[in-house]
Amino acid sequence: MTMNLNTNLPRSPFGPMLLRSGALLVGMLLATAVAAGGVERAMDLQALNTQGDGKATVIMFASSSCPYCDRAEQRYLGPMTEDPALQGVNIRKVMLDRQEVRDFDGTTKLGSELGRAYGVRVVPTIMAFDAEGQPVGRPLVGIPNEQLYRSQIRVRIDAARNGARDTSS
Repeated sequence: MTMNLNTNLPRSPFGPMLLRSGALLVGMLLATAVAAGGVERAMDLQALNTQGDGKATVIMFASSSCPYCDRAEQRYLGPMTEDPALQGVNIRKVMLDRQEVRDFDGTTKLGSELGRAYGVRVVPTIMAFDAEGQPVGRPLVGIPNEQLYRSQIRVRIDAARNGARDTSS
């Protein structure tokens, strides 16, 4: 063991190794957070709507135990949050669990209750809402066709931007 002359405290030979290990762990956690898809969890849709400056909103209803929800977030919705063409769209997720979420109309419900209120029975379900918080188009349930999934989401985004109440796909 060596002594640190500046503090007169014993210096551990493991200090530098622990410091490097801690830095590596922090780096891994940050990389995981960045790679996690970037879809923010919605807790207050009313605030999102009132502060959204007339933005359309796309919500993915998801469950923590759903591998298809993870796939939809990682491969499709996450990258869409980084797409400059979609900067005018709020892309969020609502987890169907026991955390409270404030709906567009101001009522507060558990995530699972909010999903039921919008008719969600299967996850992932993606729904689009216009700037006033009204649902537009048909929900996209599951991942029916991976080759077309991104375009199916974009159809719903376009419907929300235009305030269309019905889409055929």
